[in-house]
Amino acid sequence: MTLRSVILGSAAMAALLSGSLFLSPYVLADDQESLTEKLEKAKSSVPQVEFELRYKFTPGETIKTQVVHVATTETKIKGNTQTSKSRAVSTKVWKIDAVHEDGSITFTHSVENVEMWQQVTDRPEVRYDSRTDEEAPPEYEGVQETIGVPLATITIDRLGNVVKREGGSQRQASLGLGDIAVPLPAGQVKLGHEWNAADEVFVRLANGQSKRINVRKHFTLDKVQTGVATISVRTQVLTPTQDPQILAQLAQQLTNGTIRFDVDAGRLLSRQMDWDETVVGFNGADSMLQYLARYTEELQEVTTGAKAKTAAKPAGPELRR
Repeated sequence: MTLRSVILGSAAMAALLSGSLFLSPYVLADDQESLTEKLEKAKSSVPQVEFELRYKFTPGETIKTQVVHVATTETKIKGNTQTSKSRAVSTKVWKIDAVHEDGSITFTHSVENVEMWQQVTDRPEVRYDSRTDEEAPPEYEGVQETIGVPLATITIDRLGNVVKREGGSQRQASLGLGDIAVPLPAGQVKLGHEWNAADEVFVRLANGQSKRINVRKHFTLDKVQTGVATISVRTQVLTPTQDPQILAQLAQQLTNGTIRFDVDAGRLLSRQMDWDETVVGFNGADSMLQYLARYTEELQEVTTGAKAKTAAKPAGPELRR
């Protein structure tokens, strides 16, 4: 066998193994495109599962959640820097008073206990624990008066919209969390469904007047796994503004986070909201404000009479958009 025949034989074998001896690149490309189209058609032909997100409670239930809020605010004005840090841990309680024929829910909202801490540059730290301290420092005297007492009686519909409120604040405006319940979408929804909740924030202008800023919470149903829906949320500012003084006041309102909702039980399992905002020039050209914070809320227990249970669910297959 000559060297030339060996070379030709090797080339033929390589071509055979690669398939290029029989298929042109154009044929391969056509086949690949056809396969891609078939996969897309197969995916589109699979019916999407629909979900109904609704609040579901039973009269006599007591729902307890642990809330943790940590924040750091740093301001620089004319070369002077001040840092404020705070941390608050509390147990929030909903006592379900009634579930009405239309599905709306009336509950009493209270705070069972709270542990708070704060520190500001050049000042001593301040602490308060309602479970151990008989007296609160001046900074937390107002908080002490709210522990263990009904703060409000609220009625919400099955989507979380407030129908009636007796007592209490209109909303948690200082944290930018919206109203007391996470709003849910109407009707049956699929993965990827988006919905909004309108809100407004009032800011103070340099001339002393106030201005209304329209914002909204934008929600997206990202996935459902073992009956637990994961929902992403972000705040969108609808009123155009580039004024640093206004942006500094909006810093605490601009949340981005994730919500976990038990579809079967009809209640919040957890949510995490994050803030990360920096504003330059809010008080002179060399001024800066930076706000970093995190808010978490997690279901601790659900009590019916003398029995308590948690809403933990095992991991399982998930549906993701």
